[in-house]
Amino acid sequence: MVQKYIQKSRFCLLIFILGTLAAQAQVLEWSNPIKLKGGATFTKVIGENQHGTYLLRYRNRFYTKNIILERFNHQLTFEKSIHIELRKARLSKLYITAKGILLIKAKYIRQHQENRLIAQWYDFDFIEMGDPVLLATSTAREYGDRGNFRVRISDDLQKILVLTTEKSSTPNTLIHYRIFTDALVATKGHTFSLNYPDAKIVLQDLVVTNTSSISILARITPKSLKRDATSNFHLITLHDSTLYARQVTDSVNLKSPKLTYNRKLDQAIVTSFYSLKNLRGIVGTLFYTPGNPQDSPQLVWSKFSTDLIDEITLNDRNEDAVSEGFYILRTIPRSDGGMLIIAEQKNIATEDDIILVNGLPQSTLKNIYNFNEVLVLNYDDSAYLDWHKLITKNQTTVNDGGYFSSVVIYTGPKYIQLIYNDQLRSSGEVMQHTIYNNGMEKSQKLLKTEIDFVAIVPSESKQVSSKKVIVPTSKNRRFALLKLVYN
Repeated sequence: MVQKYIQKSRFCLLIFILGTLAAQAQVLEWSNPIKLKGGATFTKVIGENQHGTYLLRYRNRFYTKNIILERFNHQLTFEKSIHIELRKARLSKLYITAKGILLIKAKYIRQHQENRLIAQWYDFDFIEMGDPVLLATSTAREYGDRGNFRVRISDDLQKILVLTTEKSSTPNTLIHYRIFTDALVATKGHTFSLNYPDAKIVLQDLVVTNTSSISILARITPKSLKRDATSNFHLITLHDSTLYARQVTDSVNLKSPKLTYNRKLDQAIVTSFYSLKNLRGIVGTLFYTPGNPQDSPQLVWSKFSTDLIDEITLNDRNEDAVSEGFYILRTIPRSDGGMLIIAEQKNIATEDDIILVNGLPQSTLKNIYNFNEVLVLNYDDSAYLDWHKLITKNQTTVNDGGYFSSVVIYTGPKYIQLIYNDQLRSSGEVMQHTIYNNGMEKSQKLLKTEIDFVAIVPSESKQVSSKKVIVPTSKNRRFALLKLVYN
């Protein structure tokens, strides 16, 4: 009887190990290393479909020069490219849909002293489809004004929102919006006046739903307050010709709030860390669900436990909170109504050095980028924290904008993957940290550097399907694409 029990236990353990290995199984595919030429030095993955993998190459973060689109086949072999002319213009948005590639740019027209937002469809071979379409115009009110355009596409990729803001003759701010179909035909639009006199309004986040409802997370700062005063956050909902505006809360300070689109509810909800008034440090997470306009919104609080606070090692906080350097990277709604939050601790320090050049002292500044701990929080539908995980990276770089720092995030049905460069200053490895749905975790080296030096670029990576992530890398100082396929 005991022997049968032992055999059964071994069998169950074997099944568990095999199941874990199966869930962890992945395939790594590489492109050939390429020495980049010309001015387009940055590369962003924009998507993948049956035709191949599409990349955007660009020279600066303003997307104003040397914009190039490239296509690689599914074996990661380069196929073709196209140079996008952006004279006196900048790239605003780039989407890949089932119809084609939608490129939207903002262009300054000097003779009319206005900015124009122009859309152009391309097929998957980079051939223009139809004529350019003017989506919106905005008067250039001062030198260097690029037009206050904001563009979003709905979750079903069927609706394109174009929104602009301007100051009116009164102290209020005007919001103009238009919604287009994927054929670039305008279906609705309206102008609203935001009644926040003597206040600075910054639109933090924006979502358009599949039913054409628009949600705006706005930061409102009264001009009469001191420079370091805390702003208030309001959720503004636009639907047809009706505007609803509500302050999320005035009892706490919101930290890195985000709008999260909930497919089940077809609406945006606010997810944010929060801190107490006049106290330093983040003490918990809040969830704000607006509901229907005629209903009262739902505000749910989830305070961090003592165990979670004690586990975090950074000390720029009070004893009942975690570091204010944590900001939300990604919010992922769960199918059961819960929420998975991935946050990262980041800070930028500036050092001023005096050096001698030809016997004369000169001052030099260097920016030090520190990307430290990653915090993963898994909440159920009642905002109860099921489990949390803390991953320590300690990435430190100088004067690179943190280009090789932070993490690549893959979310699958059974687990999430966090992929990052480990200890960049000492030429470390590329690590992969797996967290399963039940909170179990595993960390391992994804790429070893005994032969090749490899550094991934998290900010330019993209999860292109439910089982696939494509990552730009620097491999022996040359560009290479890495594709990760999970089972």
